[in-house]
Amino acid sequence: MSFIIQSNNIYKETDLSINNNVCHCSPASGNIGSLPTIFNHDGSFNHEANSYLFYQKAAKDAKDLSPCAQALHAYYQFLEDEGLEWDKFPPIKRLKPTYLFRSHLLKKIKKGELAHSTASVRMNQIVNFYKWLMHDGYLIIKNEKEAPFKVEFVSVQSQGVLAHISPTFTVTTSDLRIKVPKDASSKNIRPLSPLNQKSLSVLTQYLPNASEELRLQVLISIDTGMRIQEVATLSLNALDTATSLAESEHRCEIVLSPQSTGVQTKHLKQRRVEISSVLLSTLNEYRISERRIKRVNKLDIKLDSLKETASSLTQAAVERLELCERHEPLFVSEQGNPVTGKSIEARWIELRELIKKTSPSFTHRFHDLRATYATTVVSINDHRSG
Repeated sequence: MSFIIQSNNIYKETDLSINNNVCHCSPASGNIGSLPTIFNHDGSFNHEANSYLFYQKAAKDAKDLSPCAQALHAYYQFLEDEGLEWDKFPPIKRLKPTYLFRSHLLKKIKKGELAHSTASVRMNQIVNFYKWLMHDGYLIIKNEKEAPFKVEFVSVQSQGVLAHISPTFTVTTSDLRIKVPKDASSKNIRPLSPLNQKSLSVLTQYLPNASEELRLQVLISIDTGMRIQEVATLSLNALDTATSLAESEHRCEIVLSPQSTGVQTKHLKQRRVEISSVLLSTLNEYRISERRIKRVNKLDIKLDSLKETASSLTQAAVERLELCERHEPLFVSEQGNPVTGKSIEARWIELRELIKKTSPSFTHRFHDLRATYATTVVSINDHRSG
């Protein structure tokens, strides 16, 4: 059975030396961090798959390789189970390993073992993998019958403001694609579940059991609609951009920007969010609290020694610390590490499990707090317009 392990730090450049007839390879520069690494059932290194993962991280600067690695692992496991080879494509389409894998995914969907969305992602990853194999010469295709799939041009309905001028546009895809149902009731897509008044009341009762940081993070998400990654990277620079809104003496506006304030927004785009004056005051009190200063002091020690310790850290960890050098984060862990979206989610799950002991129906994700903000804004706007 094929398997995945997480490697140590990978470097783009290394120094090769020979001492007493023993070859030594030492890291030189270009640390790209840890990589998922796929091995075949016999323990051999999967050269093609791992070269592609390296390409994704080193050349494409991919932030999350998990979907790609999981898709490749599932594909090679399927090839092993079926006795197929990744580079052998019979002229009959239904016998090609790529089409057989698509059928395999569709069967798992039908059995309820796999979501449409997951199957679609896996199939797309495999298509992109083969595109790279052909582009970089790992797979030589002599004629159309030997191709791993057929390229298609699909017309898509435009939804933009200029749709009346150009109602459709064309995208390139393959005949291996797996469509994902768009209906909100689909079992494969969990809809957002904003907290109603009862759930908010229950959450309010249990918030005192959470850490001060999680309490503030929950309030930020509900009050501003910020995403979990934005909450995690909220900086002092962002708080300092606060300006009062002309139309409300109780609300302010702050700037979220990866460039100017260090807040990691979706698609790295700058945006502004409203925040209540009361919450903003609370956050400014927290920023100078003894509890937070102790944590920041630990972070400062790590930043001071970053040059010496960088080689022992993952690239992602180094990048988070470098971001802290430019923009001091509001939230720091007890160990002196910058808080991440995953750590906030972990603390939220712990609180949720505590709540579920007395309120089993409380199954909300942290992301649902953002949806709660959205429904509140709509309700307020409807009330004003009425």
